[in-house]
Amino acid sequence: MGKFTCVLAAIFALFAGAVTQAETFSVRLGKSTLGELSYSSSGGRNATLRSTLNNTPLGVFNGTFIGTSIKANGRRTFDGLSKSSRKSRRVQVSITSGRALETLVEPISEMTPLSDPTRVPPGVIDPVQVIGKLINAPGCPRKMTIYDGRRAIALSPTGMAIDGDTQICTIAYKVIAGPGHLSPLRISNAKMKLTYVTAGGTRTLTRIDLASGLFKLALLRSDET
Repeated sequence: MGKFTCVLAAIFALFAGAVTQAETFSVRLGKSTLGELSYSSSGGRNATLRSTLNNTPLGVFNGTFIGTSIKANGRRTFDGLSKSSRKSRRVQVSITSGRALETLVEPISEMTPLSDPTRVPPGVIDPVQVIGKLINAPGCPRKMTIYDGRRAIALSPTGMAIDGDTQICTIAYKVIAGPGHLSPLRISNAKMKLTYVTAGGTRTLTRIDLASGLFKLALLRSDET
């Protein structure tokens, strides 16, 4: 479950606060609904990403994930916890000015060479922040590099198309350091497509598509399903 959620999370609180933004997506594989993913933020400083997958093929990746991103004292801390019937994993990362300062992975058997902060490239942000930037992008998102405590992933814009009130942004998803996703498949490259719709002056991310070979995943905003 943890590795599958990382895929969801590299391409994307339920916190109380005066200003709270909440987004919910249905996770689809073909015509099957695998579960749900939710993102929320409070005041732009704290954010949470949650997913529950309860209908994956043969139940192999069923489980839950919760990731938080909290900014305090000039430092942003990511805390991700994934659980399934097979195992659980916790990752904590501290980032300042785009540089990873500290990384903790439990159990230690889940560590990779990129769990050493000194090996992480500069200019990184955590997975929860990335989802917020995709949701709130005023246009097609700029290039970003994700660090999830185990690998670094580059999201690079490749194209844009506008059809009336709909904008489609295409992005190359590439693991640039550390292992690929879903061992033993080691998926390292994927194509991402973001669909934004503007209505009544409000711009909304309605759909995220990820494709790598025969693997095709879609996240549909809950009120679009």
